[in-house]
Amino acid sequence: MLFRSLRRRRLRRQSFPAEWTDFIEQHLSSWALLSADEQQTMRERVRFFIAERYWEGCAGLTVTDEMRVAIAANASLLVLARPEDEYDNVTTILVYPSGYFAPDQPPSVLGGTRLIAASPQAVLGQAHQNGPVILSWRHARFGTAHAGDGENVVLHEFAHKLDMLAGGVDGTPRMESREQAAEWATVMQRSLEELRAEIAAGVPTLIRRYGATNPAEFFAVTTELFFELPLPLRERHPDLYRVLRRYYRQDPAARELARPGLQARPEADSPQPLRDESPNGRS
Repeated sequence: MLFRSLRRRRLRRQSFPAEWTDFIEQHLSSWALLSADEQQTMRERVRFFIAERYWEGCAGLTVTDEMRVAIAANASLLVLARPEDEYDNVTTILVYPSGYFAPDQPPSVLGGTRLIAASPQAVLGQAHQNGPVILSWRHARFGTAHAGDGENVVLHEFAHKLDMLAGGVDGTPRMESREQAAEWATVMQRSLEELRAEIAAGVPTLIRRYGATNPAEFFAVTTELFFELPLPLRERHPDLYRVLRRYYRQDPAARELARPGLQARPEADSPQPLRDESPNGRS
């Protein structure tokens, strides 16, 4: 802890590389919507996140500063308003050029998105409870560049790590009180059951079907929507949006409404991309 404190003090004295700010702007869609204070916090969190993790490229990939900053910025967005120690359980990040093949994994290893059409074992990301976060750079880059699709493998896998910080892998991250935990459990369970019922009935859904796998995947998938499609999520699932807003201590929908040209836009007019996915597509 003393070493980390000294290292952070040293890092704070250094100017933030201008190129890194450019990378954040390219790979974090909400960057322009953050306040000046939030942007400063983001720069600091990104700097610490990169310095305090071991990064390794796999399958011949060389990890670049752009990759580190893109991943760090999206991971840091989740904890922008939360304590700095939320990622103490993340020490290593492995980056593959694209989707990779992995054997069947125990429950303590959660895969973000699988390429079912290609192979049941081709994965885009994984979070290990007592190990690394593994990401496909191709898909991480695509997710950061296409915020409007509601899918982002970096947000997904780091939501799993927040879940794991509570000691389990059950879709319930650390709560501040029993009251918050009770509200979370009620809303998340009800929302998951509603999603499963809609899928069974063939009803197009905002939440993609992979979220119906289990509570842990439901939390990760809805986290992607919370940050990438906050207005549709708030409109279609207000209770779900509320508990996520309380946990993350952020209101992405309010940020979107403050975007120039959207101040007077009625919430009912927000886009509502619905999903009618087949079992053989991306899950």
